[in-house]
Amino acid sequence: MSELLGTRQTVILAAGNGSRLSAARGNLPKPLVRVAGRALIEHALDQAAAAGVEEAVIVTGNAADQMRAHLETVESPLRLTVVYNARYHEPNGVSLLAAAPFISGPFFLQMADHVFAQPVLRFLDRADAAPADAVRLLVDYHPVNLDEEDATKVCTSGSLITAIGKDVYPYDAVDTGCFRLDPRIFTALEEVARQEPPSVTLGMRRMLAQGLFAAVPLTGVRWTDVDTPEDYAKAELLLGAARRRSQERGATVAA
Repeated sequence: MSELLGTRQTVILAAGNGSRLSAARGNLPKPLVRVAGRALIEHALDQAAAAGVEEAVIVTGNAADQMRAHLETVESPLRLTVVYNARYHEPNGVSLLAAAPFISGPFFLQMADHVFAQPVLRFLDRADAAPADAVRLLVDYHPVNLDEEDATKVCTSGSLITAIGKDVYPYDAVDTGCFRLDPRIFTALEEVARQEPPSVTLGMRRMLAQGLFAAVPLTGVRWTDVDTPEDYAKAELLLGAARRRSQERGATVAA
């Protein structure tokens, strides 16, 4: 097993409207939609806890009071810091910048609406997973049931990412929404913000232009983002199957 870097903070972006899904799920804010018995935000917190994270900085926006009230009821080993982004209608880089004052070093970045069949953040935390000075993105070279038009696509050369965006063709992998970053990303986003409201993708383009953005392959783990009712059905199957496997393992150990 490779040595782990021991990332202690994560930022979870949970500020958006999620209108394509919420209308079909009782108008809940998307991070509070329950999949396989738990809210999406709780699945994201579980991912972070499994990686040894100590603090989750959760950026809210839409339905912020409802989000905060729910988070106050969540049992988690993590310390939860809730940050409100009043500009949540703008691109998601604005939400990431809202977390900057609370970040003290390297951190994970997660999207509240991406779910995985098992813990994945430690792929990003392996010391030998990428060049030591690069920020990292977990990418899937063999995505299943891909919504190609909506997916954020990447091109790679060796371990480095050379292009990222929804409009990237040809491409060889797909962005899974999990990153290991450091405060340099805030500088990159501030540079973008001088011209336009920044998205995470535009910030990452600044990093790749400096040769500082690396791909870490996700292998053997199914995942999906949850944007539409069809995605919701996929997530229910994915996480429901994962929960049954976990219960079966627990029963075998108990026996």
